[in-house]
Amino acid sequence: MSATIHIEGLTISVGGRTLLSESDATFPAGKVTLIVGPSGAGKTVLMRVLAGLLRPGESGFELGGRVRLGEEEILGGGASSATAVGIVFQNFALFDELSPVENIRFARDHRVSLNGGTSPPSETATETKGPSVASTDSTPEALLSEFSIPAGTPVSALSGGQKQRLAIARTLAYNPPVILYDEPTSGLDPGNAQRVAQRIRATGQAHGKTTVVVTHDYPILAPIADTVYFLDADAQTLRALEEPDVEKLAELTLAVRGTAAPGPPVPPSLAQRALTTISNALESTGGVLEKALTLIAYLLPLWRSAHWGLRYLWHYFGLIASPSSCLYFGAAGLIAGFVSTHFVFEFLPHRQYTEPLLIDELLTGLGFAQYRILVPVLLTVLLAARCAAAAASDVGSRVYAHQLDALRSMGVSPPRYLLTNILYAFLIATPLLVGIGFVAAKYTSLAVFVYNFPEHGAHYWDGHFHRDLRVPGEFLYWGSGWLLGKVLLAGLGVGAIAYFIGVSPKSSAVEVSRGITTTIIAATLYVLLVHFAFAFLEF
Repeated sequence: MSATIHIEGLTISVGGRTLLSESDATFPAGKVTLIVGPSGAGKTVLMRVLAGLLRPGESGFELGGRVRLGEEEILGGGASSATAVGIVFQNFALFDELSPVENIRFARDHRVSLNGGTSPPSETATETKGPSVASTDSTPEALLSEFSIPAGTPVSALSGGQKQRLAIARTLAYNPPVILYDEPTSGLDPGNAQRVAQRIRATGQAHGKTTVVVTHDYPILAPIADTVYFLDADAQTLRALEEPDVEKLAELTLAVRGTAAPGPPVPPSLAQRALTTISNALESTGGVLEKALTLIAYLLPLWRSAHWGLRYLWHYFGLIASPSSCLYFGAAGLIAGFVSTHFVFEFLPHRQYTEPLLIDELLTGLGFAQYRILVPVLLTVLLAARCAAAAASDVGSRVYAHQLDALRSMGVSPPRYLLTNILYAFLIATPLLVGIGFVAAKYTSLAVFVYNFPEHGAHYWDGHFHRDLRVPGEFLYWGSGWLLGKVLLAGLGVGAIAYFIGVSPKSSAVEVSRGITTTIIAATLYVLLVHFAFAFLEF
C-alpha cells in the first residue's frame, strides 16, 4: 500500500522568517524521494508538516497551502487529526518501558486507515516480495525476525543499529502508506550508512511504501532516490533536480551556506521588556486557568485502545505507588507517630503534676491531630516531592526522547494516555499512601504510649486516641469526608502540575532536571495552599 504526496502552494513561516513560500512538489507513490538541504534550512519543520505533527499556529508557525496524501488532507481545510504518515525518527523515539514486541504491538493496535477508520491488523502472515520478507500484517515476532531484532532484550539494551531497525519495524507495523525517515544516517560511519541506505530502499520496495528521506547526507542517500528535491533557503522553495548528482548537490548546498547570516538582534528597550513581562504573566495566568478547566475533560478515559489505556494507568500507578513508595510513606508515618507521641508526653511542663490530669485529653488531641492534620500535611508534601518528581521525570524524558511525537505519528493524543492516567494514578494512590502513613503513625503511637505507660495499656490508648474520631455505628472516622476531599484535591493538582511542567519543551537533559525541580517547588506550594484553604473551611 502506497500513496502519492501532493504539495500545493505550501508556505511555512515562523518569527517573521519564511522557510517556504508557495512551493509545489509531488512525491510519487511507491518511490524513494530525497529532500536535501543545509542545516537550518527547515527540513525538520517540513518533515513535521508532512507527518501531520505541525498545525497552523502551533509553536508560532504559520502554515498555508495544502498537503494531500492521495485524497486525504494532511494540511488544509479537510485535514484530520489522525496521520497516515509513519516516521522513523532520528533518535528512534522508542517506548523504553515496553519490550520490542510490545513496541510493535502498540503500533499495530493503533493503525488508522486512509478513510480515518481503525484498520484492524491481521494475525496471519501474508506472502510479499522476496522469500524472507514478512508482511506488515504479520505478527510482531515475524517483523522482529525480519529485521534481526532480539525479542527478549530490553529496548534500552539494544544497540544503535538494532534500535533503528526496531523503529523501522514499528513504523511498518503501523502500516502507513508513506514512511518518512529523519536523518537516518546521522552519526554513522560510511559503511553502516551505506547499509542503512540500502535497507531503506529494500524496505520500501518489499512492503510497497512511499518513502521520503529528509537528510543533509546526500552523497550516501542520493543513489537510492528516484526523485530528489532541494530545499532552497534563499529562494524559499522546494526545487526538483532533474538529474541529481553529488557534485551538483554539493554546489547548491555550498551556495546556500555562503549566504550571509543575519546580524545580531537589537536588544529590547526597558519599556519593551516591561511589556513583555506583563504579557507573559497574563498569558501564564490564562494558561493555568485554561489547563485547570480542561482537567475535567481529561478525566474521561477516552482511550484509542482500552488495553493500552489500562497499561499506561498501571505504569503510572506503579510509578507513584510502587512497593518502595509504600515503604517510604509508611516510614514517614512511623516517624510522625513516634515524634508526636514521644515528645508530647516527654516535654510536658511540670510533667509529674500535669501528666495524670491531661493524659487522656492529650491522647484525644493526638489522635485528632494525626488523622486530620499532621499525617495528611506531611504525606501530601512528600507526595509533591517524591511522586510528582517521578511523574515529571517520566513525562519530561518522553518529551526529550520525542516519544510524544511518536505517539502523535500513530494517531494517538498523548494527553489521553499520559495526563488522564497520571491524574487517575494520583487520585487512587494519594488516599492509599496517606492511609498507609496514618496506620503506621497510629500503631507507632500505640507502641510508644504502651512503652512509656505500661500501667494504662493498649485499651486505655485506644479509647482516648479514637474518642473524637469514631462515630457510633459508622465505619469511617469523623471528618473523613473533609480528609478525603483535601487529599484528592492535592493529588489531582500534583498530578496536573507534574504533567504540564513535564510536557513543556525539553531540548536537553538539563531542561528535564530543571523541570523536575520546578515541579517539586510548584507542587509543594500547591499542597500547602490546599491545606491552608481547608483549614479555614474545616475549623
